[in-house]
Amino acid sequence: MAKRTGETRGSDGADGSSFEDDLKRLEEIVRSLEAGDMPLEKSLALYEEGLTLSKRCGQRLDGAEARLQELLEKDGGTEKVDLDLEK
Repeated sequence: MAKRTGETRGSDGADGSSFEDDLKRLEEIVRSLEAGDMPLEKSLALYEEGLTLSKRCGQRLDGAEARLQELLEKDGGTEKVDLDLEK
């Protein structure tokens, strides 16, 4: 299957963005909000965008974890691996 122009590897965001693109944008938003030098309405808009990106990144990570777990289980005879990185 041919790759569409502008498509990035692993892109599955509504706008065609990849996990890495979304994470980079989220980091930019955090830096801007931490600087605290913008009008309230702009800060609220960035915060809202950040929440959306954070949720989308979390969903992608959950999907990757589920896929990895499925692959490990298909390997046969492997025991379930706890992939919880927050411990």
